[in-house]
Amino acid sequence: MLLAINYQEASMSTKKPSIKQLEYFATIARSSNFRKAAVKLNISQPTLTSQIVAMEEALGVQLFERSRAGTLLSPEGRELLPLAREILEQYQHLMETAHNSSLDMGGTFKLGVSLTLGPYLLPQLLPELHQRYPKLKLHLREGDPKDLETGLRKGAFDLIMTVLPMQSMENRVRPLFTEPIKVVTSQEHPLSRKETISGSDLQGESVLTIDDHFHLHRRIAGLCERFGAELKRDFEGNSLDTMSQMVMMNQGIAFLPALFVQSELQKGAALHVLTMEEEPVVRNHVAAWRTNSSSRHLFQKLSYDLKSIAMEKNPGILTEVLTEENV
Repeated sequence: MLLAINYQEASMSTKKPSIKQLEYFATIARSSNFRKAAVKLNISQPTLTSQIVAMEEALGVQLFERSRAGTLLSPEGRELLPLAREILEQYQHLMETAHNSSLDMGGTFKLGVSLTLGPYLLPQLLPELHQRYPKLKLHLREGDPKDLETGLRKGAFDLIMTVLPMQSMENRVRPLFTEPIKVVTSQEHPLSRKETISGSDLQGESVLTIDDHFHLHRRIAGLCERFGAELKRDFEGNSLDTMSQMVMMNQGIAFLPALFVQSELQKGAALHVLTMEEEPVVRNHVAAWRTNSSSRHLFQKLSYDLKSIAMEKNPGILTEVLTEENV
């Protein structure tokens, strides 16, 4: 009750805590020591103490309890700390966004892209990116998700476009878009008479798949096991094009990414496309870069452009990724 009363008194005061005072508050809470916090903040301890006193007066609460044992948060301080940190995070986001909008996008960067995405999406993205940022140069290399992530960690890539899940939690990850996975058959396959299928339609079917370096392989293997389909391990393709050719020769059915399927159909491929009715299969694409990269602000803006251009070029196919940025 005392805390509520103090909040009410503080709300009537003309004094408001500054961003700098919130930063001081959070740093002391993390250090549990005024002297150590002052060193981290590169200010004198008396200055730090006076700023915290001013903040306490503005809020009408005592933030810390000081004793020989150290500096502890008061009950009121414990309640306010998460709010202070949230404000600081939002402030940092505001400053980064403002900075990003003023960037002159330029330089040369190494971009790694999934083998099952790059050939079918980058031709749509790169001309538009070049128009927007003529000084930007991207050296491109394709790979499977594991190699892309390893390459990012070792510095072989500055930025990667890959799929979830990722193995490491150390990178900055930004969601791009969700892509459906379609079931494709030859025009002569019995399932080609349908537009949608259920899991039961897969029972006994021969399913072609890409090799097990790709996340898509594991997802399809799980579906086959669940619905009684036969995964053709002896005929694994090393590319989506190879799988498409085998499907057209009626060697089995396959689960293929929608962007690839669209590309094949535009080239006149004799494929019949189906959708899983009760359990749509999708994959989530993300951009990732090293958290401590000196170009992280540029990559944040670039990832937004990659996402917006891709979705603009593929309406009705790509949708927003339904996942948090820090995966």
